[in-house]
Amino acid sequence: MAEILNISDIQLFNLLKNKLGEKEAEQFVSFVRDEVIKTVGEKQQIITKDIDILREEMRNEFSKTATKDFVESKIADAKFQIILWAFVFWVTQLGAIFAFLKFFIK
Repeated sequence: MAEILNISDIQLFNLLKNKLGEKEAEQFVSFVRDEVIKTVGEKQQIITKDIDILREEMRNEFSKTATKDFVESKIADAKFQIILWAFVFWVTQLGAIFAFLKFFIK
């Protein structure tokens, strides 16, 4: 990856002043600064727009999966499973008790 060169406006101006002249160096530094600011602003707008799109997609996905009906159906499903297994457990226990009683009564 390319290394980033950090240079201030004054340093750039001082480097270019001898080669281009004071007025031209000032115009060039101003142009470069404006272009950098414009480019950074454009990239920030793109990033902000992408973040907004991601937020909206996440809201849509969340609203699809976490609706009230969805949650209620999951709770009802869990209640049904608990009642079913409790019934199976107690029927099995009653069967075992009757088997022991029948075995010991004979």
